[in-house]
Amino acid sequence: MRLSTLDDLAEAYSRVSLVNKCVLDRFVQVGRLFHDGGIDFIVLKGADLLSRLYGVRGLRPITDVDLLVHEQDLRTIDGLLRASGFHRLIDGNPAYVSPEGGLILDITTAVWYADNQTGFWERAVRRTLHGLPMLCLDAQDLLLYLTAYSVVHRGFFLPSFCTDLALLTQKERVNWETVVAEAIRHHLKIPLYHGLSFACRKNPHVLVPERVLRRLAPSSAREHLLAWFLHRLVGTQPIEGLGHLLLFLTRPPGRKAAWLRRAFWPSPAFLASRYGDPAASRPTMIRIFRAFHLIRQAGVLTGRILARLMTRLS
Repeated sequence: MRLSTLDDLAEAYSRVSLVNKCVLDRFVQVGRLFHDGGIDFIVLKGADLLSRLYGVRGLRPITDVDLLVHEQDLRTIDGLLRASGFHRLIDGNPAYVSPEGGLILDITTAVWYADNQTGFWERAVRRTLHGLPMLCLDAQDLLLYLTAYSVVHRGFFLPSFCTDLALLTQKERVNWETVVAEAIRHHLKIPLYHGLSFACRKNPHVLVPERVLRRLAPSSAREHLLAWFLHRLVGTQPIEGLGHLLLFLTRPPGRKAAWLRRAFWPSPAFLASRYGDPAASRPTMIRIFRAFHLIRQAGVLTGRILARLMTRLS
């Protein structure tokens, strides 16, 4: 390896490490603020993985910190963060940015695929980050969440996805029977099969037993169709808006209509988070605007999907 390449790698590592240090140091301050205010939280995704699996700051970039909290604590959280100078961002979930812009908090009260959130809290493991006690998903929940988030919610794989799964399957004891059972229970069998199969193909260090992939493999006509769809659309090249369609397609039987109703007629709390002050002053106009916008985006997304499918089939 040439010296210039080594210098570039060292510079990239130092840059990522410095950014991550700023993010995590600021998050520790917020975490202590939450503890003082009696706020429980579970750390999701990158901020948990970095210290839990990687061990050093510069190997995996993080752009924000995702937290699972109790819905009844949202008002208290809003007051604590605003008093500390955080500003509210316009997003689907409550999101905040620190005064200096070094930390973005993305807050959710529910993991979308589970009707009952209690299990995540009961199974959560306690860890510390720079002396900050915090809760994190257990190994089984973490593996299912990371994979489902990448396949369904995001709709494509980041470069870090395979490395995350490789380290998780190597460093933690995964109960694969539980993972398979939870995937089936939450109607995520085929998304999990697609994500794990992709990771195993791309990274030989992802340790997924062959028996697990066999149990997750499609067995019905509907499952084969969904697997075909994911195989052709969910890869390393994103399709803007695809995650919205996949969230709909992976809804349990009988619940797709309810999902569509919430999408076209969301709660006032969602409108406030997504559209800000106009949602309070002109709610009817915002709802009408949203409905037309969603219909237009559905047409645009259909065109993008057809273009990708035609490219893959040609």
